[in-house]
Amino acid sequence: MEEGLLSRMTGAWHLASLAALTAAGMLAGCASTDTGASEPWDPIEVPNRFVFSINRAVDLIAIRPFAVLYRDWMPTPAQKGVTNLLDNLGEPVTAINEVIQGAPGRAGITMARFLVNSTIGLVGIFDVASSLGLKKTQEDMGKTIGLYAGAEPENGGFFLMLPIVGPSNARDATGLLLDLAMDPFQIATIATYAGATHDALVAASYARYGARLLDARSRTLFALDDLEKNSVDYYAALKSAYTQHRAEAIREKREATGSRGELDRRDKLSLVR
Repeated sequence: MEEGLLSRMTGAWHLASLAALTAAGMLAGCASTDTGASEPWDPIEVPNRFVFSINRAVDLIAIRPFAVLYRDWMPTPAQKGVTNLLDNLGEPVTAINEVIQGAPGRAGITMARFLVNSTIGLVGIFDVASSLGLKKTQEDMGKTIGLYAGAEPENGGFFLMLPIVGPSNARDATGLLLDLAMDPFQIATIATYAGATHDALVAASYARYGARLLDARSRTLFALDDLEKNSVDYYAALKSAYTQHRAEAIREKREATGSRGELDRRDKLSLVR
């Protein structure tokens, strides 16, 4: 039984890795033919809209009502503690991305934050590190890929509407899979597969992602309601808002690091002018 469980987990892990490599290849192809267009490329709009309709139904029936209850009935300090805890669990992945982005010093600060908050901060419920001057950052592999890619930040490959997760693109979906693959807590869940310990880790993993979904949804209630209310096509508005938000984050990262891709973009613009 244990061997069968390990086999299924290993197969799932290999499938995720293959999917990441495939998406990376597609993304590389997109980057090589980048036109600089700011409009999201959506060649699979029909299936994307189908997934969007399912996501919306699930959100209206289950996720949004729980998010409203969480926002209105959970005490604000408790909500802040949940957010801090979830952010703390993501610090190791942020540190790895910062190393890849060429900022090992910043990664060291992130890991110092993780150690301080995991101990003095009671597994991260309290953000003690910020009060000590250790500034919080959040990085992901999608942003890391965008930092080094030659394409415009708006061009993350074809647009994707992922089940439950929501709007994404080839670049960010690849990044999401790679972030999961190097998340030490996810690795521990897969590596420890036998007995009650495995069951506890799996339960903790599900609880973590469920809490992340609820926390994120409760903090975007107003913004998404306002976007839906003021848009003729909610799908198109969400696609555009997501693309612009991610492009701005990547552009800021390029400017902060003096990325070659951003410098090349400015050179091209100056030649055109």
